[in-house]
Amino acid sequence: MKKLLGILLSVLMAGTMLTACGTSTSEGEPAGGSTSTETTTETTEASSDPIKIGTIYAMSGDKAAIGENILRGIDFAVAEINAKGGVNGRMLEVVRGDHAGDAATGKSEAERLITQEHVDVMMGCHMSTVTEVVAQVCQQYGVPMITAISTLDKLSDADHAQYDYFFRLCPLNSIYVKDMLEYLKDSSEQTGEEIKTVAIFTDKAAIGQELIRCVNLFADEYGIEVLGDPIDYSSGAADLSAQILALKQLNPDAILCDSYVNDAILFVNTLKEQNYQPKMIVAKANGFTDPSFTTSLGSAANGVASVVEFNNDLTNGKEINEDFKAEYGVDMNGHSAESYTVVWLFKSAIEAAGSTDGEAVKKALSELVIDGSFAGGRNIVLPYSKIKFEAEYDLAGEKHYRDNTSASVAIAQVQNGEWKTVWPFEFASAKIEYPAPLQ
Repeated sequence: MKKLLGILLSVLMAGTMLTACGTSTSEGEPAGGSTSTETTTETTEASSDPIKIGTIYAMSGDKAAIGENILRGIDFAVAEINAKGGVNGRMLEVVRGDHAGDAATGKSEAERLITQEHVDVMMGCHMSTVTEVVAQVCQQYGVPMITAISTLDKLSDADHAQYDYFFRLCPLNSIYVKDMLEYLKDSSEQTGEEIKTVAIFTDKAAIGQELIRCVNLFADEYGIEVLGDPIDYSSGAADLSAQILALKQLNPDAILCDSYVNDAILFVNTLKEQNYQPKMIVAKANGFTDPSFTTSLGSAANGVASVVEFNNDLTNGKEINEDFKAEYGVDMNGHSAESYTVVWLFKSAIEAAGSTDGEAVKKALSELVIDGSFAGGRNIVLPYSKIKFEAEYDLAGEKHYRDNTSASVAIAQVQNGEWKTVWPFEFASAKIEYPAPLQ
């Protein structure tokens, strides 16, 4: 694929020497401007300029490892699509923005990408607080946006119903946590021990608050008692000794956690330092499934389980993972698989719209149904077989908008240094290791 990327670069350089027959539809004008869809469509179809995908992820700071992995999935999809002739005869080009883990920076980067770089569509941002402000900017300028990864429930609630340029591929936090609790319930079939109590260990940021909210929302339904107050910490912590001691004193049947990657690594290392070996640890993905988690911890990660949106032993993921690993030297994970999928969604929508006009692409996304596979591409590589953005639906008694309601997750466990799918049992490649060895 590296040779392929070189050929594509040559094609793009040659394309820039041609006279542009049209201009971007996002010239810094807010949505609702005077340019008609019909005129924009004619201009776009005649253009040889690349279609620009704006991306806003952390490329610096302590979240940079997550951003790098996400961008691999995007680049991989772009290379595939461009190798097959692009979209409506035009190449895709990725224009990167760096939010560095800060919402205000994300907002300014979104404005830059739209008003100066003239991106046609937007992807981001892996931190829900950043995603929310970037979605506001995209709504203002009429630029379609899909989040591959941001799971905060409220991004699609009634307060955001008017954000009709914003779509979400991934499951919501509620779905992640509901599946985590379902796994705890089902695990007794293999372990012989029921999980009756849990403790929560998490970041004080929005991701942690969502874990707490969702566990409390569904715990009674699964007959699970939440012990004590949540054990939390500030992102980028230098020491977690006090938190691990508090968990040890609670002595739950299982620990439910959510952390960014550096904190997740420190969490497991501190467990070892404090000689505390919980019987079961289940994470809500995030930093626990970043490739650097297992490579940094080695055998100490064995037994940690996590929600996964993708795993290399899933039936529909083996082939793409082989190609991805040959290119980047690491396995594809949920973040890279979801970002890969979003690029193909934009391809499908732009082709259906016949245009990069924001209104036309938005309409195409709202009507898009991917069943099984992408036209000219692979099967859906995530643990479900259909993608459709539901205009409006109910979740736990609340209205939500433009989410992919077919999205679901699996649970994987680190075994011998590799993530093995262990639940749902019918899709599993391995049985649950219990108690977690952590060595």
